[in-house]
Amino acid sequence: MNIEKEKVSVKFLKIGMYVCKLDRSWLDTPFPFQGFYIRSHTEIKDLQTFCKYVYIDVVKGKTLSSESKISKPSPLLRKNTKARKYIGRSTPLVVKHDFYPSEHKPIKSEFNGAHNLMLDMTAAVEETSFNLRVGKGLDIKKTKKIASQVVNSVLRNPNTLIWLTQLKNQGRYIYGHSLKSAIFAAVFGRHLGLPEDKLEILVSGVLLSDIGKTKICRKLLNKSEPYTDEEVKTVRGHVELGVELLAKDKHMDHDILTIVETHHERFDGSGYPYGLVGNEIPAYGQIAGIVDTYDAMTSKRPFGKLHTPSQAMETLYKQRNKLFSAKLVDEFIQAIGLYPSGSAVQLSDGSIGLVLSHNKQKRLKPEILLVKDEHGETLEKPKFIDLSKKAMFSKKERPCVTSALGNNEINFDPDQMIAGFNNKPSLKKMLFA
Repeated sequence: MNIEKEKVSVKFLKIGMYVCKLDRSWLDTPFPFQGFYIRSHTEIKDLQTFCKYVYIDVVKGKTLSSESKISKPSPLLRKNTKARKYIGRSTPLVVKHDFYPSEHKPIKSEFNGAHNLMLDMTAAVEETSFNLRVGKGLDIKKTKKIASQVVNSVLRNPNTLIWLTQLKNQGRYIYGHSLKSAIFAAVFGRHLGLPEDKLEILVSGVLLSDIGKTKICRKLLNKSEPYTDEEVKTVRGHVELGVELLAKDKHMDHDILTIVETHHERFDGSGYPYGLVGNEIPAYGQIAGIVDTYDAMTSKRPFGKLHTPSQAMETLYKQRNKLFSAKLVDEFIQAIGLYPSGSAVQLSDGSIGLVLSHNKQKRLKPEILLVKDEHGETLEKPKFIDLSKKAMFSKKERPCVTSALGNNEINFDPDQMIAGFNNKPSLKKMLFA
């Protein structure tokens, strides 16, 4: 169906309208470039700040004369009637974008600590997995300590840990997946304005969300061919196995159990194990589902297609109000960016670089670590460039990002680069001046 557009002055915007086009480039605004539903008076004020008029999609949302509401999934769509164990009444998520300061510490002051933290996290998760496989108990205090360290690092700088996870593949998929998902959850939660104690609960829950897989045969988990129906049933059982494992600890937080229990539920009722619909899924469970799916798409797995970050974001966007809440998908794109820290990208002049941190206002002009020049030649010394700012004494605009690349396409050694950060003061000085 073609988009049916209607030009509307920003003075007459209403909650429920779907903005599909602006009177200026999306890149000059903080709004999702694919379009979005207006869901608050704050968003209307933001539109009035940046624009004089916009175009609305009269098929997707309200018109000037329409009072119809955006349709929501019906609980009647639920396919599963299993009794829920730890899911209570869902508390609405209150987004507070200004809860944390927009300014944060530079990567240079966070890098060494974040790199050591990644090593400690990897070792701790592998140790936990091994202990559970051989019948030992779970040390929830260790998990919470890791979660607290992740949150503290992300509060200081939300880009550094993401940069490291994208730059260096951390061991087996099952370990790397839980670690990276937890880091994405921390960055997402920071963007939403969750208090620090709630961030630690969220990160702990996401770290432990796949803990039930320690009770499933490794050969099955690492299978590269499609699962049979029976194997799908077995693998999906990791949710209930995980909840049972964690519930044995009398000190386990109820919210952690809820996250583990609901991270595979989906907005349209197609998820498992209960087939919950819409906001029946607790907010933390919805957040966990989004970060779990995003990292699965952008990680090398025994099965499934490997997506670039921008491809994964596009896929998530298409699932708004289908698999995931439209509001949360929009917020996730804002939090992580189309080209997250660590993404390999090609610029309009043909050069290639790694994103250091994304620019929420100018998505195609992030901070870049340039590793190849416009002729495809690898630079002897990587060069730091903020694409949103002109070069000193130059009137020429910086190039912009034109496409995402797989990190395997740019042929560089991440271990050597990390060693360079840790051991070469001159390289640090050049990068972070």
